[in-house]
Amino acid sequence: MKKVVIITYYWPPAGGPGVQRVLKFARYLPRFGWQPIVLTVSRGEYPALDPTLEAEVPSACKVYRTPSLEPGPIFRRFVGMPRESRIQIGVLAEKPDNWRKRVAFWIRTNLFIPDAKVGWLPFAVRKGLAIIQKEKPHLLFSSSPPPTVHLIAKQLVRNTKLQWVADFRDPWTDIHYYEHRKRLPCSRRMDEKLEAGVLREADRLVFVSKRDIDLSFSRKVNASKCVHLPNGYDEADFQSISFTPPPPERFVLMHVGAAGSERNPQNLFRVLRTLLTEAVISPTGFRLVFVGPISESVLHGIQQEGVSSLIERIDYVPHRQALQLAAGATALLLLITRSSQNRRILPGKTFEYIRLKKPILALGPPGGEVDQILQETNAGRVLDYADREGIEKQLRSWIRQWQKGRLAYSGHIPSIRKYSRERLTQQLAAIFDQICEG
Repeated sequence: MKKVVIITYYWPPAGGPGVQRVLKFARYLPRFGWQPIVLTVSRGEYPALDPTLEAEVPSACKVYRTPSLEPGPIFRRFVGMPRESRIQIGVLAEKPDNWRKRVAFWIRTNLFIPDAKVGWLPFAVRKGLAIIQKEKPHLLFSSSPPPTVHLIAKQLVRNTKLQWVADFRDPWTDIHYYEHRKRLPCSRRMDEKLEAGVLREADRLVFVSKRDIDLSFSRKVNASKCVHLPNGYDEADFQSISFTPPPPERFVLMHVGAAGSERNPQNLFRVLRTLLTEAVISPTGFRLVFVGPISESVLHGIQQEGVSSLIERIDYVPHRQALQLAAGATALLLLITRSSQNRRILPGKTFEYIRLKKPILALGPPGGEVDQILQETNAGRVLDYADREGIEKQLRSWIRQWQKGRLAYSGHIPSIRKYSRERLTQQLAAIFDQICEG
């Protein structure tokens, strides 16, 4: 069996969507002739913890951990965050509400290049060289964010001449939160230079979003190096899920994941206020449930529209518990980050939503990556955040169907199955084989 060293910052006990892709690859790679060896951080700054995911790490998968210099404690102390609070991945997309945050965001954007995890690089390179000498792997695989993982891989490749696949779950220099931040020209140029070096030296580039290739990376590197390999769902995660129907007396619309200011569904709240005023819905017969952290701006929007009686909040829960909660919903809400480039964004939970076989209302750009997937699978609709009329029409339609017992999932099952994590891992293993044989 061939060996691959996987370089990833997010690994159990870390929780959140960033863990799932790499964890599932590591789980299924041995079925296709590849033994994963993981290089990760020992005490990372994670947006959430989910120790239950540690049970999914294959017993034969060796995991090496290293220290890292983390700016998180200083950031929290400086901006006045509680010591035990967790910094969300999209924090730079938030609008700073005081001078301390403005200063902290400027420092992160302009001095921590390419990202706030760069303090892990020297430790990881040192440990990576020792791992390579001991394990004799055939290949390196790095998965970002944070982009620092690719700099680690690049340094290891230069020292060992191993071949390398770089995986991009999100863009690098074009990531959406830089739209809201002022960057020094020298900082931007340095970041672009680092990105260009990775794109040039990696043997293959893998992307979650096809539009990341079409709209950005194919202009920076030969498109023949680029491969589209989306996220997906793991059928094993659903074997223990009880698909009991939601309570017949209550329509439950559920959102799973963080709801930051860049995902504030203000018009949805206005629609709920209208439906509440008209007695189409009531606090006893309707719930909009948020599972995961909610920003202050979203909470303010709820209060401003006077729909707090319709809202239920559940703090971050382990991954399978979140799936179980979603399985008990009537319909699912997917909030796509607002950005000039959000047509490229494809949240990992999109595929789990589809597999749950619930009607999906997505707020974001019509014609974008999510819209394409939902149309292909016939699993839901994408409406613009500003389309208040469309949101109201869709909710009214669903509620009428639900009241008559006719609200049903109409997804196209064969289209859904191609997004299983096992099949996607098989495609990744084929990439590895191709590179090694080439």
